[in-house]
Order: sequence, then C-alpha cells, then structure tokens
Amino acid sequence: MKNSILACTAGLLLLCACTKEPLEEWILPENGKATMPFAFKDTSFTMTQRVDSANMLRLINAYRSKGCNCGDIYMAPAPPLYWNIRLERASWLHSKEMNDSVYMSHIGRNGSNGGDRIRKMGYNWKCYAENIALGILTEKSVVDGWMGSKTHCMAMMNPTLKETGIARFRNFWTQEIALSY
Repeated sequence: MKNSILACTAGLLLLCACTKEPLEEWILPENGKATMPFAFKDTSFTMTQRVDSANMLRLINAYRSKGCNCGDIYMAPAPPLYWNIRLERASWLHSKEMNDSVYMSHIGRNGSNGGDRIRKMGYNWKCYAENIALGILTEKSVVDGWMGSKTHCMAMMNPTLKETGIARFRNFWTQEIALSY
C-alpha cells in the first residue's frame, strides 16, 4: 500500500490543466479516501454523442507505446490505458455541464473537481488527471491537441494511470484518467 501511494505521489508532481487557465495539481486523496462535498442525485442517464472508445484508446495507446516528448520533457513508453465506463460517464456529465452553463474549467459550478466527479460515478480512485478541450474536433484532433500540450500530454503519458474515459457534449470534451484501488 505504501509503495503504491509513493508511486502515485511521484506521479502527482506532474501538473495537469488547460493552457487557458492556471495549472492545477493532481489530487491525492487524504487517508486513501476521496471526499465528495456534494451529493449526486441521479446515476441513471443516457449519454449522447458517444465517442468511439476503441479509436480513442488506439490513438492514445499509440503514443503511450512509443513514448514521446511532452514539451521539453521526455516521457518513456507506458502501458496501455483501458476504457472505463464510469470515467466516461463522469467525463460526459462534465462536458454537458460546461456546455449547458457556457464555461470551460476543471472546477464545476458546484465547486467539484475531476476527483469528485469520478468518485460520484462509483470510481474509487487513488489518483487521477483530467483533460478538457473545446472546439469542433474529431477524436484524432482532440488527442493530437492534448498531446501537443505539455501538461495534457504528461497526464496521458503518466504510467501510473491505468484507465480512461473520454466524452464530448457538443463541442466540449473531457477526459478522465485514473488509477483505482
């Protein structure tokens, strides 16, 4: 347990955020438990405009398998990411909220962060990262765009993180990347 927390903590030294707002540190839960400052009312909903998860994984894992430069930092090859529907659901809800409320931020209208959102979908995380994007984008262009940004790239290349879920609502995209207990 201590070694996994140390490995995750080492990964948390990386920063992840969008280039248009200040960088946010990855969050490690205190005492191994993420907190939820709000209650989630409904876990049953239908996601529209679902992305092609197999294609998204193929695009991301192609980078991870070879390693790459994230800005001026070389990231060694990393194990493949696996798709997680709970992370996809959290991503979709955040994309929908950003669209409906006309804003773009890692902080939700209720003060929630990515960790809160994935936790309320039932994902018990050790550590996580979140990427967001806005635009009329294809799956390839959003992945390539994230890989062209140092902080987004470092999040996707972090070998500590094992699962991802990506969703879009209209032109708002969210990616949650995490490691569970």
